[in-house]
Amino acid sequence: MDRKSIFLALFIFIIIIFSLYFTVQENPVIPPEPAVENKNLPEAEMQDVSFSIFNENQKQELKLQTQELKNFKSQNRMELRPIGLKVYSFNEEQLLYKLTGDYGVYYNSRDYIEIRGNVVVESDSYHIRADELDYNLSRNYLEGRGSVTIRGNNFNSKAESFNSDLNLRDLKLSGNKKQAEIYFDELRE
Repeated sequence: MDRKSIFLALFIFIIIIFSLYFTVQENPVIPPEPAVENKNLPEAEMQDVSFSIFNENQKQELKLQTQELKNFKSQNRMELRPIGLKVYSFNEEQLLYKLTGDYGVYYNSRDYIEIRGNVVVESDSYHIRADELDYNLSRNYLEGRGSVTIRGNNFNSKAESFNSDLNLRDLKLSGNKKQAEIYFDELRE
């Protein structure tokens, strides 16, 4: 081979190398993204979850349980379906209340829980059923709506809505033609 042939072969080789280099730089090889079935998926989703919330104001620990937790990465809300909540005292480490429902939303920035569908609140002294319940953790306050039934050892009442603390000390019923009379002093004895 003469010099011209070697120079021509080397020149063609260099052109091929440069063209491959610039082709890869313009169109880098990127693996394809997996297909998303539904673009409206929540930020995150978990199954069979239990976690605790510590309520320093009321000296209580709230243990939440759910089969499906969505949006747990969000700073504002966690969606729980169904929701189970047990409230324990810090001091005595005893179970104070149980709250359950079909669906719940915990707003961690506001210390607030909404429970919807077949809501049940149980304690040693009473049993509440409602369609909806809002629980303000910092105030330890409940607001319930829709076919409310409240039963205890010495009382039984029905209403359309109620407001109270978790101990039922400041119970207010509304939406009933009949007003319930509850004597809490007798209950504490």
